[in-house]
Amino acid sequence: MRKFLLLLSVIAFCAVMGCNAQNGTGNKVQQQVESEKFESINDSLRAVLEDVLEEMGIKGVDVDVDVDKDFISFFTTVFNERLYEDDGFIIKYCSDKLMKKLEEAYEYEGGGYATWLFRSDAQDGPDEHKITKMVPEGDGWYKYDFIDMGITGSHRIKVIPYVHARGVIEFCIDDLE
Repeated sequence: MRKFLLLLSVIAFCAVMGCNAQNGTGNKVQQQVESEKFESINDSLRAVLEDVLEEMGIKGVDVDVDVDKDFISFFTTVFNERLYEDDGFIIKYCSDKLMKKLEEAYEYEGGGYATWLFRSDAQDGPDEHKITKMVPEGDGWYKYDFIDMGITGSHRIKVIPYVHARGVIEFCIDDLE
C-alpha cells in the first residue's frame, strides 16, 4: 500500500509538472519525472517503473533504463525522417514553451510552426538530411550535428523524459537552440 501511495504521489506530481500536449480530444497533461540533476533521471525512472511493475504483480524484472541512448535513437529517427515537419508531432512531443517559440518564429500568414529551426536554413541542395553525431551535454541538453541539403550544422535540444501511468517512457522536447 505504501508503494502504491508513493507511486500515486509521483504520478500526481508529474501531472502537475508535466509537459503539455494536445491530442485529438483536447489538452492533456503528460506525466513527467524530474530530478534536481538530470544525470540521476535513469535511477528515478527505473524506480518508478519497478514500482509500477510491482503494483501490477510483476516482480524480479530487471528494468533497464538508458534515457540518453533512448532519446538519441528517438530524435535521430525524428530528424532523419523529418517527422518534426508535421504539426501533429510538434503538438504531441513539444512543450508549450517550445511550441510558442516555433509559433513566434513562423513568419508567414495563417500561422504555423517554424520547424526549419530543427535543421539548417537551406532551401535548395542535395536531398541529404541526417544526424551525423549526437551527444548528451547534461541537464537534459543534447548537441546534434547534422547535414541538411549539403549544409553542415549543429543545434542543441533540451528534453524532459516522463513516464506514462502505464509505465512507458516518452520524451517532451522543451527547447531548441
